[in-house]
Amino acid sequence: MKPSNAWNWTGLDPGPKGEYLTYCALRNVKGYKKFLFNCYVPKETGGYNEIDLIMLHRSGVYVFESKNRSGLIYGSEQDKFWTQKLQSGRTESFLNPIKQNNAHIKQLLHFRPKLSEGAVHSVIVFGEHCELKKINLAGHRHIIVKCGRLRGTIEPMLKKKILTRRKIRRLYKQLYPQTQLSPQEKQAHRQRVADIAEGRVCPFCGSLLVLRTARDTGNQFMGCGSFPACKYTAKLREQFE
Repeated sequence: MKPSNAWNWTGLDPGPKGEYLTYCALRNVKGYKKFLFNCYVPKETGGYNEIDLIMLHRSGVYVFESKNRSGLIYGSEQDKFWTQKLQSGRTESFLNPIKQNNAHIKQLLHFRPKLSEGAVHSVIVFGEHCELKKINLAGHRHIIVKCGRLRGTIEPMLKKKILTRRKIRRLYKQLYPQTQLSPQEKQAHRQRVADIAEGRVCPFCGSLLVLRTARDTGNQFMGCGSFPACKYTAKLREQFE
């Protein structure tokens, strides 16, 4: 089965390459399925959540977050950021992919309210050039796997029958337009991502960050403007990727 909304796969940057490799690992799984790439799901607060890859299958809706990174990877389900330790010894931090996928799934369920939470599966896929050194999960809601083991990991799940073919076709028809945003809309989304990277926007709900002062210490920090609905906070010099 060819990608439903394929792009030119040649000369890819690491991010899109990771998404393509994820698709390659999935394209021959058994069962009726459809794929959606770079699906921009509208947020309640404005803007979009961009989902790397969605697979609609008889066994449910699989929401994939692709992380094509190298080095040693450390993180837990509760952390704001995960750590990448490169061979050179340099460390970098990146947004917790579990929290990112939680936000994606939340908006997907809001956008398609007839889709039940139990029908949606969260999968975070890392490239083969990294080692998942220490990953702590609180439960079994999320699957974290390297691309080479992706198919074998999800194959036992594919036996379930949650969605009918008719439901898959209906979902595909509803979501496909969200993969076809105009260049202007995509540019606006990229600008919003840049705002997140520069610490102006909450990376989880999209609200503006505001300067706050801790009552007990007097220290200043950046807090989500949607508090208490969203309790995200960041140090003043904290940078996002």
